[in-house]
Amino acid sequence: MLKGTVKPISECTEEEISAMYSLMAQFYDNTDESVFRRDFFNKDYCLILRHETDGIVGFTTQKVMELEVDGRKIHGMFSGDTIIHRDHWGDIELFRVWARFWFKFAEKYDEFYWFLICKGYKTYRIMPLFWSEFYPNYRCDTPKYEQSIINAYASALYPEEYNPESGVIEYKSTKDKLKSGVADVGAHELKNKDIAYFCGANPGYVNGNDLACLAKIDKSALKKRTVELLFK
Repeated sequence: MLKGTVKPISECTEEEISAMYSLMAQFYDNTDESVFRRDFFNKDYCLILRHETDGIVGFTTQKVMELEVDGRKIHGMFSGDTIIHRDHWGDIELFRVWARFWFKFAEKYDEFYWFLICKGYKTYRIMPLFWSEFYPNYRCDTPKYEQSIINAYASALYPEEYNPESGVIEYKSTKDKLKSGVADVGAHELKNKDIAYFCGANPGYVNGNDLACLAKIDKSALKKRTVELLFK
């Protein structure tokens, strides 16, 4: 049985932070605890996923952002480090709790977006699984307005490493990356058009590069089944 809770970063305990870093290091190469902690405390919220006997088995961190795009104020939330223990892949508790918190949070804004960067296909696939509209994707070109938002948030977060031509954050230094054997991409995975698109758009994912993505936090942008699954 899994249970997810959302906490302000300031309320996370040292024990929780250490457990989250240990989980991250279990599945990622090139991790650095000091970098992890710096990034962690630069966020606003953390969703922690617990198993009744195994303790913390997943987490994701978020930062609320405000940008100016084409003279308009744009609000959204940036997802940072995210991991779920492979024993619990396929369970939607983390995403259910995440969605209920952030879709409620978004109601105070006219527009509110999910600013997402993907270094693995499993993270990218969250969007086509649950959203009917998201960017970038193989189905259509990214509209100019949405591309401007992607460029704005990615440039604000990674001014020296974001490449607006490719839409990829191309890290100049060694970056954490999924360990070999964790969410590898083979012939079977590439039969999925979304996975194939992700790999083509971000070929440097094997080195830890991230594809900058965008989805609107609005139930009208979700698939009907998603609304029933997460909010009913």
